[in-house]
Amino acid sequence: MARPSIQQRRQFATAVSALLKLPLQRYPLAALFMSLMMAAGWGVLVWSGKPKWVYGSLALHAYALMFIGMLSAMVWTSVCRPESQTLPRFRTGLATVWGWYLLVFAVLPGAIAHACGVDGLLVASGLCLLLATSIASGSGLRWAALVWLLPLPLGIWPNVAREIWLALTESALSPLLLLAIAAVLMRIVWRRLMRVSDGAPTLSPADLNVADLSSAADQARISQAGGIAIWMQKLQHRFSATAFDSALRALALGRRGSAERAIGMVLLPNTHWRGMALETFVTAAFVGFIAWIFAQRASGPPPINLVASYVGLLTALRFQQLHRATLMLRPSLVDVYLASAPRSQLEFSESVASALTRSLLPSTLFAVTLLAVLSVLYPQEQRWPLILGGTAGAFGSSLAGLGVVLMLLDSERPRLILGMVVLSMLGAIPTSLCVSAALYSKAPLLVAALVLAGAGGFYTYARAQAIRWPIRFDGAT
Repeated sequence: MARPSIQQRRQFATAVSALLKLPLQRYPLAALFMSLMMAAGWGVLVWSGKPKWVYGSLALHAYALMFIGMLSAMVWTSVCRPESQTLPRFRTGLATVWGWYLLVFAVLPGAIAHACGVDGLLVASGLCLLLATSIASGSGLRWAALVWLLPLPLGIWPNVAREIWLALTESALSPLLLLAIAAVLMRIVWRRLMRVSDGAPTLSPADLNVADLSSAADQARISQAGGIAIWMQKLQHRFSATAFDSALRALALGRRGSAERAIGMVLLPNTHWRGMALETFVTAAFVGFIAWIFAQRASGPPPINLVASYVGLLTALRFQQLHRATLMLRPSLVDVYLASAPRSQLEFSESVASALTRSLLPSTLFAVTLLAVLSVLYPQEQRWPLILGGTAGAFGSSLAGLGVVLMLLDSERPRLILGMVVLSMLGAIPTSLCVSAALYSKAPLLVAALVLAGAGGFYTYARAQAIRWPIRFDGAT
């Protein structure tokens, strides 16, 4: 076999460089933050000159590595398409990128740890397993995400966690075991990424469910779904089809408010009583299982304000997917526009803004479900303040989240990182504030009223800005 020429080597190096840069280009803020975290961890070790600080540096490195692996895998999943695999030496290039990741993020820290007097081989193998697990999670493997729930049962049985740690640190074969598990995980991810198959029918980008957190292609997501997941998806689609047919009949008859209802069914296909009931049932079952695990922990439940913050954060982040849906489904609004025959495009923009208010009910119901289930972890006197204060804060978070969606209604492309950062703050802070006021303040109603007034004012301003311009019908990706 002839050796590649210098030009071919340069082309290959350029391709590998492009693959390495893709995560930085797709998620620049996240990449910058994680890089600074790693640099700070190792910089403190160099600045202090104390070898014992290597444990803190490794902790920061491992924390950042989790997100780097997941974000990189999300990018690789979008790149590994059937047409991409026809490129010359594509698989070799991706394998080279993986090799660089292992060298920089696992082998090099292991060498530094060894120089500081720590078992470098165990550190390197552990980082390899962490990198493989994060890549498996980011690639969309359903079961890989369950690995991150492992600390919960280990918290219930701390003696088991201690024995596992002692076995890993005392056995000479531990690095080989960790490397073998990492190799199996990477092999599974590799086979999945290199799979060549026909595409699946496009799923609605407005489906607000757990599957939206997966970056996998639709075909891969469907092929790995279990029987229960497929049954629930079919049931959800059947419910949505029934509600959509009803909305179209009302639109054909010219009933009042039928245009807003039809627009709402396009943008929010699951916002009907059957879909919300199904989502509530699934949410209660899953969160109930998590609450049961926390109830078994010897250390007790997490702080109540932390729970309130997470509930508000999850509630507000639902509107990130709604923001994406409003941009991707613009072309689908053309038929509704022609059928409703509004007097002007501004009137249609107002109808779109009104239809999006349908998202407030399911988001608030989602928050109430979380609060009601998680409240059983706390004493009786804290349950109602958590539920009532959290509901007020979550509704304010929903209003603010919808305001963000309306402010970005005319965007040319989804604002992923910006939306997540803003929505996270708008969700966590008001909910935690209202719960704290309900627990400790003498004027909880005043605090809730101020939060709702601020959120309502922002929503009103955002809506006024959104209806100033005609709605666009060009799609965004």
